[in-house]
Amino acid sequence: MGFDLERFVGYVNDGLLCCVCRDVLERPLQAPCEHAYCSACISSWLLHHHSCPEDRLPLDVSSLRPLYRYMRNDLNRLQIRCVNAGQGCEVVCSLESLHSHEDECEFSFIACSNTGGEYICYRCGCPVQVERRGLEAHLSECNFRSRECPNGCGHTLHSIDQSQHNCVAELRLEVDMMSRAEMLCKVEEVRREMESRLDSQRRHMVQKESQLKSEVEELKGQLSRVVCDMRALLGAERLRRQELAEVELEKRELLELLRDIQPTRSQPPAEQLGEGVRKGGTRSLTLDCIKKKSREVTVI
Repeated sequence: MGFDLERFVGYVNDGLLCCVCRDVLERPLQAPCEHAYCSACISSWLLHHHSCPEDRLPLDVSSLRPLYRYMRNDLNRLQIRCVNAGQGCEVVCSLESLHSHEDECEFSFIACSNTGGEYICYRCGCPVQVERRGLEAHLSECNFRSRECPNGCGHTLHSIDQSQHNCVAELRLEVDMMSRAEMLCKVEEVRREMESRLDSQRRHMVQKESQLKSEVEELKGQLSRVVCDMRALLGAERLRRQELAEVELEKRELLELLRDIQPTRSQPPAEQLGEGVRKGGTRSLTLDCIKKKSREVTVI
């Protein structure tokens, strides 16, 4: 919405009026067709229409531009009465300086500065709005003005609460809150210490687990080597037993051969003596072989 035309002193050009609200332009924007509007007015219009409200030509937000400089200068030079003229303000100023005046106008209504102090809810503070020129007088008698307890307990009181104030109860409550705060601090400190210890234990357990895994892998490797060595020893033992069985068999064969060639008790004839000598040489050779085999068996 624009500025009310009745607030202005002197003539106002029709080109400085909003084509939507027909008031004097406020935060003006201009269309390509050179019609001007208040920013709020044209934004609301374009939510439901897509044309200029004056000549119905196509229009959208992206095509809006700031007002021409000469029109802005004319607009800023317009003389306007203060919005608080109804309360007694007689100031007439340029439109350009209106906001700075209204921010300091003695007839403007402002909220009491005793808006609760330490209260959380704004409604718990002073709800009164007074003229800026009467603020000091109101503060001097405001029921929500604060001051220190006259009994010396150190609490800040509002005038409305002074009759209900109990120094002993307030101090007990404050001590209780301090004790609770201290206890909470200690609990938090213990919690942090416990978390630190748990983190340390977790790291230690992870390291221990990693160490145990490496030891288990090493033991598996050693066990695998021992199994291989045992298999090799068992194979060698089977081979040795086979060789021993073969030697025992050969020994029995030699012993049987030895029994077969034992000499008779009778004296051999003379012609058999030579043959006996020949056989004796063969027999001695056979005995040597038997002894050699016996030594081999003993060594095995």
